[in-house]
Amino acid sequence: MIKKARASAVAEKESLLVPSSPILDNHLDEIAETSQEILGLVAILKTLSPADAKRDEYEGRLYAALTHLEHHVKPAVKEWDRVVDKMPEN
Repeated sequence: MIKKARASAVAEKESLLVPSSPILDNHLDEIAETSQEILGLVAILKTLSPADAKRDEYEGRLYAALTHLEHHVKPAVKEWDRVVDKMPEN
């Protein structure tokens, strides 16, 4: 089982990506966690034979993780666009 971390990383001032709203910060945290989970599940699936009894379980978890990722990517892009649209044009 892949364990999820729920701690939000604080971006340093010199970082290229500093979340500009709490909503965007939340979505980015979820995207990062889910991406790690997806990578772990893909790695596991690559080691399993097509006939392995555990394959269905891991494929189901991968599908759920991909759906969860989609659930956070779309609103993150929408929130990002909203924040950018509010920024002054300099």
